[in-house]
Amino acid sequence: MSLSEFTPVSADGLNQDSRPTNVRWLVFGLASAASYINYVHRYSWGVIKPYLLEDGVVTEKEMGWLDGLIGLTYGLGQFPGGLAGDLLGPHLVIPVVAVLWSFVVIVPVMAKGVWGLAGARLSMGLVQAPCYPCLGKITQSWFPRSIRTSLQGFVSSFAGRAGGACSSLLIATLLMGVFELSWQAALVISALGGFVFAVVFFLLFRNSPREHPWANAAEAELIESGEVVTTADRPVHWDWSPGNIRNLLAFFGASFSSTFADNLFVFWMPTFLVQAKDFSPVEMGVFASLPLWGGAFGGLCGGILNDWLIRTIGNRRRARRLVAGGCKVIAAALICCSLYFEDGRVIMGVLFFCKFFSDMSQPTWWGTVTDIGGPAAGRVFGMANTVGAAGLFAAGPIMMWVKSEYGFDGLFYFVGGVYLLTTLFWSQVDCTRRLVVER
Repeated sequence: MSLSEFTPVSADGLNQDSRPTNVRWLVFGLASAASYINYVHRYSWGVIKPYLLEDGVVTEKEMGWLDGLIGLTYGLGQFPGGLAGDLLGPHLVIPVVAVLWSFVVIVPVMAKGVWGLAGARLSMGLVQAPCYPCLGKITQSWFPRSIRTSLQGFVSSFAGRAGGACSSLLIATLLMGVFELSWQAALVISALGGFVFAVVFFLLFRNSPREHPWANAAEAELIESGEVVTTADRPVHWDWSPGNIRNLLAFFGASFSSTFADNLFVFWMPTFLVQAKDFSPVEMGVFASLPLWGGAFGGLCGGILNDWLIRTIGNRRRARRLVAGGCKVIAAALICCSLYFEDGRVIMGVLFFCKFFSDMSQPTWWGTVTDIGGPAAGRVFGMANTVGAAGLFAAGPIMMWVKSEYGFDGLFYFVGGVYLLTTLFWSQVDCTRRLVVER
């Protein structure tokens, strides 16, 4: 049974009721689910990492390179993933890559030594790369501009970070701790959700309201209000003026540097709790998730704060800079303050608020991508995320070196400094300079 059997549609594929339908909220749920599942699987590496070290499968030096390898293929896959999202549509691309990354999640179970794990990391980066460019495309195609950043905050930050937080809770606390499964069995079980999601998404999603049989013309017009819509008779072109290039470089700088903090909270926090604080799997799963929950709520609040500030001060550029830059300064102060405590539980409580303020900038990042990119948001997202992935690749060995030389204290101070550098980059970003304009 097809979707079109449920609702009468006109020849152009749109339900003709005069009031806007609410299919965009179904799409909002599907996009949030994609973000959630993506992070559950991506962050599973951080959960199993201390046990790979404990079992002697790899050394700490090798682990640093393994942490960063995902950034190599994740970066290489960003622009092609965004291009696929723009040309083929998320309706096809997201289910395909969700099936692929669900298979890759269990590759470490079968991998032999460092080279097998390297293959797993490289594969994960490649198959997950198209997801977020496609989600960027979805938010641009399905949500009105007036509320888009709030919804992007939920999709990109709350749903994604919640998935990351639940990764340690599901794999370590529940499956390994409560049910006493091996990490290998826990990974296999966690992969099953990805297959179910892919089927549901393919059945219920369409690339735009004008393609969805449950959406009407009024909903499509509501979403498209104030946007450049690419059609055969309204072509667009790229504006590579010097001002736009400088603007992109500042935005890329912020994208590159911000990944160092993510590397700490995703790949190092479980190891910090196991090695430095002697936490059990159950304790580690619970407390390693706390900063990620902070990031989830921070991203949600950041999206709402963006839209509120834009309406209140009437200056989109200034509002974006205030949220992104100001919150990174607060995060820098908090991560340094966490070092004044000995109890690992207290440290995680402080880092909850650190990640809360750190991730308030994530919907600002998404909003800036869609502001700049317009109908080419998937490709702009891919370009920016490629640079971010390069940062992730560099962060692995660099942060391993910092930790080896200066311990976890040095690693925390290092990330605090990177937060301040990110603020400097954000102060130069102008989200009102569009790369794609009408011809």
